[in-house]
Amino acid sequence: MKCFSISLLFFFIVNALSFAQITGLPSLGEELKVKDEISYRFQQSTQQIDKFPVSNFVDEDHYFIGPNDVLSVLNMPSSLNPEILKVSPEGKIIIPRVGIVNLKGFSLYESKIEIERAIKKINPNANVSVLLYIPRIVLVKVSGNVRNPGVYSLPANFRISDAIVVADQENPEINTMQSLPGYKSYFENRRNERAKNFAGKGLASDKFYVSRNITVFNQQFGFKKVDLEKRDTSNSFEHNPYIREGDEIFVPFEPEYFEYVSIAGAVIRPGKFAFRKGDKASDLLKFGIGLKNNADLSNVILVNDGLNIKLTVDSNLNVVGEDIELKPFASIIVGENPEQISNGVGLVKIYGCINRPGIYKIEEGKTRILDVLKESGGVTNEANLTLAYILRDFPPLEIWNDPFAQYARYFKNSNLTMEDSTRFKIDLNYKFSYVACDFVQLLRSNSSKDNVLLQDGDLIVIPAAKKRIYVWGQVKNPGYIDFVEGKDCNYYIEKAGGLLTTAKSNRIRIVRGVQKIWYEPDNLAILDGDEIYVPREPDLPPGFEFQYYSLVATGIATLISLTYLIINLTRRN
Repeated sequence: MKCFSISLLFFFIVNALSFAQITGLPSLGEELKVKDEISYRFQQSTQQIDKFPVSNFVDEDHYFIGPNDVLSVLNMPSSLNPEILKVSPEGKIIIPRVGIVNLKGFSLYESKIEIERAIKKINPNANVSVLLYIPRIVLVKVSGNVRNPGVYSLPANFRISDAIVVADQENPEINTMQSLPGYKSYFENRRNERAKNFAGKGLASDKFYVSRNITVFNQQFGFKKVDLEKRDTSNSFEHNPYIREGDEIFVPFEPEYFEYVSIAGAVIRPGKFAFRKGDKASDLLKFGIGLKNNADLSNVILVNDGLNIKLTVDSNLNVVGEDIELKPFASIIVGENPEQISNGVGLVKIYGCINRPGIYKIEEGKTRILDVLKESGGVTNEANLTLAYILRDFPPLEIWNDPFAQYARYFKNSNLTMEDSTRFKIDLNYKFSYVACDFVQLLRSNSSKDNVLLQDGDLIVIPAAKKRIYVWGQVKNPGYIDFVEGKDCNYYIEKAGGLLTTAKSNRIRIVRGVQKIWYEPDNLAILDGDEIYVPREPDLPPGFEFQYYSLVATGIATLISLTYLIINLTRRN
């Protein structure tokens, strides 16, 4: 009996080992290896998706499931961890312990319903949650009026407008002209200037044809017209759907003439928009993107088929009452209330060596600099009036972005010499909107011409006295020298160790004030904060002295010859 028990145990062990080695039944190590491989592939897919920006949340009613979409399916209480499932090329997924579920042609919402139905068929009490874990990558072709036409790999949660934006990005390697200095900013500034001069006045000068006539062709789903203007006003997926495998997107070029409808007046974006049959007055109103602050909604006029029709419009640009269908070349004019340019009251800032620095109210056209200085308690003893200034405003932002445009505007009709033009460019780079005001004359001599009128936003700066002079250039010990009232240029040069042998003494200059004005030192008293610059003898090119003296010798010889000739002619007479 004992031998029989041992034999039976041996039989079970051998069978267990043999069963574990049957082909098609993976070991635990192989199963873990497969899971690691799947995890690695998902990680690679996630990294690829993460390279793309996200334009908006995915809408489950309009996103259609396709091959390589990855879904997260949580089936509780059967599992506490979600299953990560990839859609097959046939549009199917395999759910462990449930089976195959066909999702071909289903939206994300319909797919969630179908997966839940399949799981509850096995376990009616299951609590099911389904999420789009990773959207698939699809190939789309973009052609026509874009900077970089071609085939693009993009996530399926991109919409048609997103694909166009990607294809229309600047690519210096493809568009060489885009990489030239100033090229981009030049045209941007021209567009901005045009918008400021025309669209800012409410005129319908801009044309919008391309955005309403984009075509999408797909061999499986056929042709579709994309209307990005209605996309912007309604966020409708009908006018801007998600991209799908095989989409061919064509962005048209703007023709010279086309039928349009226009909106003008007190709207954010006036313009002429390509006419599409079925356009309503409410559509055109929303093409303007919004109302200006001075919009008069009691004065909205529709000019349609030769008739002037007064519209009743709410603050959301919805037409109250009949929403009239538009004819080609219809126009809507949104009335404007007069804007108050100024209430006559402004604010200025004064800081530095002032008894009560801060922000002060002014009356434009009335308040002067002395009024504000008096209200702020006057300047302190430490003030350096030579360096005080009033700054009205800073140069416009476009000048900083593209100084070339500023140069071109000034030089268009210039008759300056080459040397003057070079100096002008330097001056233009450091052009600030200073207000002409001599604070020394204003406060010490009560100069009426320096008691300037202030404007809203003026900045008044009274810096502290430096109590020093800076001497530099061709001196033995350049640097700061303590300021002594009434001393002239020679005193500070001596304090700096005197001139070097390389100094050009007749070209010494005093640099003064916040604008760095250069003065000759002729009996000029030095003021606190001045700089004294001592230039060197000019470096002459090789052979210059020889040429110079040769020219002098030639001139002398010519003069002697002429003198001799005149003497001889005189004697003969």
